[in-house]
Amino acid sequence: MKTLFFFIAIFFAVGVSAQDTVRVKVLGKNMVTVVENDNKTDVKIGDNTVAIRENDKDTVKIRVGRKTVVIAEGHHGSSFKYDQLDDEEYKHWTGHSPRFKGHWMFFEMGVNSFANVDYTGYSTTNFMDLNHNKSMELNINVFKLSFGLQKHNNKIGMVTGLGLNFNDYRFSNPYTIKNEDGYVVPVLLTESNLEKTKLSTGYRTVPLLLEFQLPKTSGLWVNFGLIGGIKMGSHTKVLMNGTRTKDHDDFNISPFRGGGTAQIGYKGFSVFGTYYFTPFFKDGRGPAMNPFTFGIGIISW
Repeated sequence: MKTLFFFIAIFFAVGVSAQDTVRVKVLGKNMVTVVENDNKTDVKIGDNTVAIRENDKDTVKIRVGRKTVVIAEGHHGSSFKYDQLDDEEYKHWTGHSPRFKGHWMFFEMGVNSFANVDYTGYSTTNFMDLNHNKSMELNINVFKLSFGLQKHNNKIGMVTGLGLNFNDYRFSNPYTIKNEDGYVVPVLLTESNLEKTKLSTGYRTVPLLLEFQLPKTSGLWVNFGLIGGIKMGSHTKVLMNGTRTKDHDDFNISPFRGGGTAQIGYKGFSVFGTYYFTPFFKDGRGPAMNPFTFGIGIISW
């Protein structure tokens, strides 16, 4: 029995290193630390801190990160209120400014179009015209990394990450395209019951953005910078006579692309625009044109 108690003491130890500090150790590592001050108790569990503050005899505030729960005792029982700390409140609680947290929306949807269109060398000059109501972009940004550029204020920083970009270019005229002898050529669709003809592309994307978060505006921010992409694939789709036909090809679409992008947002909502400097098709292998998109983003994470 003595041996059992000995090993339990080694594995799980509670120490009081000062009058107002209690530490719980497992195998010599601090797992729980409780620090008591005049009106505040900090409970640190691993890397997470829960702060508890008594404002008066009837009110207790509990903070986890930037969220708080206020518990108030009244004549009709206890009431609970949830709140989000602004920067000044967070600094008052912790003694330091919150770290910079940039924005790159998890989900974005936009409308695709082309600029600087030039059909030089083609007898048909409208086969890439788009139905903009159905030419959509979908972005799912799966990873984000932020770097603060200020020591104290933490309102300016850099944002990067990884995302997936999917585009539909819905043709407004009865054409599709094909790769013929290394060049993009139009194919006229003569059937009268054509339902859909489009070109789809997919890219992996990486941004590098400079962000400014406006102080005392409760969540207004703007960022801008560069965005690059590596093509994952492309295909055309034609729906005609109830039959769907797909053609997977590179269609001489540029395998890499780079452009400029900008966003303006409020908390978890944004409006963005992106213009690609890289031509849509490889130089001389298709019509000259530059893709661009305007859209909205939701869910900041």
